[in-house]
Amino acid sequence: AARTDLPVPEPPFWGRREIPVNLDDVFSHLDLHVLFKLHWGGKGVKGEDWETLLREDFRPRLERMWREQDYLRPRAVLGYFPCNSDGNDLVVYDPEDPAVELERLVFPRQSAHDRLCIADFYRPLDSGERDVVALQAVTAGSEVTEVMARLEREGEFADQLFVHGLGVQVAEGLAEWLHSEVRRELDMEADQGRRWSWGYPACPEQSEHEKVYRLLDAPGIGLTLTGGYAVEPEQSTLAIIAHHPQAVYFGMKSGRLPKQTAPDQVIADPRRRAGHRVGDDGTIWFDDDADSYEDSREEAIAENDPEEVVAEADGAPAGAGREENGSGTDATNGAGRSGAPVGGRDEE
Repeated sequence: AARTDLPVPEPPFWGRREIPVNLDDVFSHLDLHVLFKLHWGGKGVKGEDWETLLREDFRPRLERMWREQDYLRPRAVLGYFPCNSDGNDLVVYDPEDPAVELERLVFPRQSAHDRLCIADFYRPLDSGERDVVALQAVTAGSEVTEVMARLEREGEFADQLFVHGLGVQVAEGLAEWLHSEVRRELDMEADQGRRWSWGYPACPEQSEHEKVYRLLDAPGIGLTLTGGYAVEPEQSTLAIIAHHPQAVYFGMKSGRLPKQTAPDQVIADPRRRAGHRVGDDGTIWFDDDADSYEDSREEAIAENDPEEVVAEADGAPAGAGREENGSGTDATNGAGRSGAPVGGRDEE
């Protein structure tokens, strides 16, 4: 079982708060491997051809789009709430009166392996001490979808694909950026804890979005829910964050509890997360290793779950359960090869 005697960090505030976003700060959190390989069609290109594609097309294109775009409208809301686990439920309390229950977030539990459940990574109700849960919502804004619709009407399908890919990765980058802010504010290690989005095997029930919407007042940053509980605008995500050092990504048929800590290798891998950035003068910098290394995602997953690795699709794009087109991405709603929502990671 996960340890229940670890110190509970003190958040900088309680309740929800909209967090100002500088889009250039998000750039270093873009997953260029997924953007270039999955969304922009570079999958399967290797060696000298790949280096040429990076040098002559993808990097100059991204730099130009980043400087010239006027359709990305990032917004973010973050909430810190007192909480306790109660079996498979995470009970979320009112920050102004921690005796008052606001919501119960419900998660499934593995039937085998270590019988993991996301609720396990928070202090139990009978511990007598409240834990803290971070909830977040981010969006790249609705104008991305509007630009995509206009490009489709004009028959500019290639440009539509590039805009779509950038919008999806900005939403993912926003989620990563805000998660890094949570780690900093809770005085966590840079690779400590995990973030999950609803729609993955560890938290598959997207109707739980309604509870998170209420807790975060997500409509306050322009988010709505469809009748099927999908988040709109489509380049948006909701997520739950655990600070517990043993927290891991897992599915109902894979994943085990580490004995000590479980560094988030997908974040920690410097070949994928270091190097590209926007300088103070607006100059965009790229790092050859950060966006050209082809196997780091699979290796990172293997390091997270060395005993039982399940092959994962290349990327974690938006739009759970949506249909794909032949390119491996869905140009209308953000779905990708994994069919999993943007903003968190998990395994089948």
